[in-house]
Amino acid sequence: MVNGRVVRLAAIGLAALFAAAQLVPYGRAHKDPKPTREVRFASASTQRIFDGACADCHTDHTSWPLYSHVAPSSWLVQNDVDGGRRAMNLSEWDRPQPDPGEVQGVIARGGMPPLQYKLIHGRGRLADAERRQLASGFSALFAAHPPPFGHR
Repeated sequence: MVNGRVVRLAAIGLAALFAAAQLVPYGRAHKDPKPTREVRFASASTQRIFDGACADCHTDHTSWPLYSHVAPSSWLVQNDVDGGRRAMNLSEWDRPQPDPGEVQGVIARGGMPPLQYKLIHGRGRLADAERRQLASGFSALFAAHPPPFGHR
């Protein structure tokens, strides 16, 4: 059986570790970069799906909720946003983007949005019909506004 002294010391240690984590600057400087060339979907309903499930990580217009300012969750959120923007960014359409088939495949397989996003953001939990609409919207977007040749 664990005695009270051990529990108190563990709690103090965890609190100290949490406080020290707040000193790490990564993940709290939430300044969105200035967009260079933004694109939007032709369909307002597709745009709404994208805005609710994808825009936080795949545009330069991220909503930074309260938990994104507190370590260690701030580190995870910042890492996801950085990775999402590197993979594809609708605010930087003047730069190479992934192949349209790759984007559609990830959406169709349910790989996007990632599980950690879906757990916290209800709009990220897409129905099959919404996935199909989003994939179709990306197909139309790439056809109407092709990004520069090349892959990210």
